[in-house]
Amino acid sequence: MENKNNFAFLSISIVTASIILAVGLSGIVQKDSSISVRGLAQREVPADLAVWQMSFSLGDNDLKILQKTILEKTKIAENFLKKYGLNAEDYIVQAPSITDNSINPYMDSERVRYTYIAKVNLLVRTNKIQDIKKAQANSLDLASDGIAISQEYENRISYEFTGLNDIKPAMIAEATKNARAAAAQFAKDSGSQVGKIKKATQGLFSIENAAVGLEDTKSIRVVTQVEYLLK
Repeated sequence: MENKNNFAFLSISIVTASIILAVGLSGIVQKDSSISVRGLAQREVPADLAVWQMSFSLGDNDLKILQKTILEKTKIAENFLKKYGLNAEDYIVQAPSITDNSINPYMDSERVRYTYIAKVNLLVRTNKIQDIKKAQANSLDLASDGIAISQEYENRISYEFTGLNDIKPAMIAEATKNARAAAAQFAKDSGSQVGKIKKATQGLFSIENAAVGLEDTKSIRVVTQVEYLLK
């Protein structure tokens, strides 16, 4: 009889311990429960820097004459830029490159018009976005002065946005706010409440053109990954 009582007592003790252990584990799991969500922030901003490789070619059979022509045409191009509000601090005149066709073994001498071909480059880099756009749009006016501005792809205006650091804090705050809203919805659906941030990771900022034809407007985007504790 005593053995039966001991066995019954032992069985009850094991069951009781199991219940306590289960409750304890349940409390631990609930305490450490969390949810990981992503928050997006996106905005469009105007470009604040424009770069234009303004280039044209000149040719002659006499190097001295070509040198004089380069200086004359470069001065005309500079005056053209100044006409549209682009001053000396907005551009630099790069050293011209000269090709000597007389030493090119693959050149058909009967078809060569000029022995020497020079490429003149003015690198325009400015925050005067509207001025540089007007200058490029009217660059055909230089044709009357014997200057044909290259319209190749690499000579198009490229636009940049340099003020990212100024808007970073606000965009990160917005992304985090959106992440918490998503977490709150998940928590509501599961009968929980959102607690403190357990872990957060800031994604990379991306800067892209807003659309084709809107290269002077930039779309900035960042995604944050946030893990919240659940109550």
